[in-house]
Amino acid sequence: MPLTQVVEYLNERLHQLHPAARLRKQAGFRYRNGVLTAGVASFRLRPDQVPVVRAIDGERVAYSARCLVETGRGHPVQAEALYVQAWDPEDVVFLDRFLRVFHALHHLGCGHEPGASLALDVHLRHVSAVPEQHGQVFEDLLARLGLIPSQILLRLDGRALQRDPHVQDAAHSFARRGYRLVATRPDFGETDWDLLRRIGVRWVLQDVAALRCLRDQDALNDWLARAAPQGLGIWLDKIAHPGDLAEATALGAELVEGDWFRDAVSVPTRVAS
Repeated sequence: MPLTQVVEYLNERLHQLHPAARLRKQAGFRYRNGVLTAGVASFRLRPDQVPVVRAIDGERVAYSARCLVETGRGHPVQAEALYVQAWDPEDVVFLDRFLRVFHALHHLGCGHEPGASLALDVHLRHVSAVPEQHGQVFEDLLARLGLIPSQILLRLDGRALQRDPHVQDAAHSFARRGYRLVATRPDFGETDWDLLRRIGVRWVLQDVAALRCLRDQDALNDWLARAAPQGLGIWLDKIAHPGDLAEATALGAELVEGDWFRDAVSVPTRVAS
C-alpha cells in the first residue's frame, strides 16, 4: 500500500482510538512530495534518526528516533514541550502513541537495511495513564506498517523502572508482546541489575560523559562487573568524536549511538584501534 494511504489510515485510526482526547482534533500526519511531517496543536514536527552501531564491528543495527519540533513561528523547542499540551490522561496516551507511530512511519520510509530496528521512547505519563495491556494497541498499528514488536526497542526511564511497580508491570507487558526494552540512565549507585533482567530489560543506556564521571569516582568497574552476570548489554549514546568511541569500546559497550555515525562510510570502530 502506498505510504500516502497508510498515512491517511493511521490519521483516521488514531482519532478513532482516542475519541475523548482533545488533541486528536489538533494533530495529524502529513505526507507530501515524499516528505513526512506532522502537526500537534501549534507545533510543527519533523522526524529524525541517529544510527545505533554495534561496537564490536561497526554494523548499524538500529536507528534511534528523534523529533525536531518548531513553534508556528519556526522557533525550535524541546520535544518535551509537546506534553505541555497534554492536559489529561487521554491526551497523554494519544500524544505518545501519535509520536511513536510518526517515527515508525518515518522508519518505514527511510528504506534502511533489512532487519534494522527502531528505538523509541515511552513517556512515563503514558505508562501511568494506561492501566494494562501495554503495547497492544501500538502493536496493532505497527502491523499496518509491516513491522513487528521485535523490531522495536522501547526505552523506559531506568529510575522509574526500579522504583515504580506500575512501570515494572508495564515493562513486563511490553516484553511479553515481543518488544525489546532499554532502561535509560538508572541511578549508578542503586542499579538493580537482577530486577532489570527479570522485568525484561536487555540494555542499560548511559552517556559517555556520565561513565567518565563514574570512572573518576573509582566506581565504574564495580558497576560494570555487576552488569555482566545478568547478561545485560551496555548502550552508550552521545558519541561525538573518535575519542568517545574509543572510550566506549574500552568500557565494553555493546551498542553505541551518536551523530558522529551519520556520515561514517567505513566501520567506525576502526577509528578507535
